[in-house]
Amino acid sequence: MYTKSTVLAYLNQHANQWVTSAELVDELGVSRTAIWKAIQQLQAHGQTIESQSGKGYLYSRGLKLSQAIIESSIKSDWQVEVYDEIDSTNIRAKQLAATNPGQRTVVIANQQTAGYGRFGRNFFSPGETGLYLSFLLPINGQINPGKMTTATAVVIAQVLEKLFGVTVEIKWVNDLIVNHHKVTGILSEAVTNFETGTLSSVIVGIGINLVENDLLAPELKNKVGALTTQKKQLDRNQVASEIIDAFDTMLPTLDDGNFMDEYRQRSLVIGKNVEVKIGNRVLTGEVETINDDGALLLKTATEVVTVNAGEITKLNLQEGDYRG
Repeated sequence: MYTKSTVLAYLNQHANQWVTSAELVDELGVSRTAIWKAIQQLQAHGQTIESQSGKGYLYSRGLKLSQAIIESSIKSDWQVEVYDEIDSTNIRAKQLAATNPGQRTVVIANQQTAGYGRFGRNFFSPGETGLYLSFLLPINGQINPGKMTTATAVVIAQVLEKLFGVTVEIKWVNDLIVNHHKVTGILSEAVTNFETGTLSSVIVGIGINLVENDLLAPELKNKVGALTTQKKQLDRNQVASEIIDAFDTMLPTLDDGNFMDEYRQRSLVIGKNVEVKIGNRVLTGEVETINDDGALLLKTATEVVTVNAGEITKLNLQEGDYRG
């Protein structure tokens, strides 16, 4: 397993270049036989590696997720778990919070069979076309959930714009919008220590629609979109690695709230008439702004209400085609 991972990590560093067996032997300190076996295993698991006598091996990056590649690519310190299929990355993160407290972990999946979003709603999580990540972050003391979700939305928007050349807007509080369609959802959940009753960890789940999927239900097609149609050119390991490092860089500045100006600039809802559902209560009004704690300031017919948690169920735009 170690040889397979190290061979793949080295090939990834030299992607789209021919690497000879002699080079792998010298650099990795393993035998030609071990290298050959590792290449066979990697090819069998879906990695695109061409072999040619006299030239060696040529690795092409692509859709296949790899723990070895992600671990070797990130600059930050996270334990990484990668699954081809899992019920939910957030569920796995909760299990880790109970069995391995104190360890910063990111759980990544190609496909979720029981992915969920806010209020327990099903989150469509097909294989090959999406990317699903959950950060398990142990904490000491309190954390502002509004800041965590809004800060995450900003850094994910920045990464997606950089990698895909798109413009990303944000619908309060956790939806990223591209070309009037939702491409990313974010769900933050708290984990409590049962013995002390204090908050011990926070889990931030991120689901991204990378490539258009033909299996999308008809009722979702007006709301849900994707970042690209170019499946063959997509490197999901790079997307995952850059998200991990961007998230890590954001954490020390979380309490400062420096990201809120950008969050407001990207907001779809400021100045718009909306309907907000808060539990069983429904409020209608104009969004004045979003404060530095990530709360919505809603001007109703009678007062200005600070909405810390809830859901915008209707968004009326004077222009544009957003249907969320």
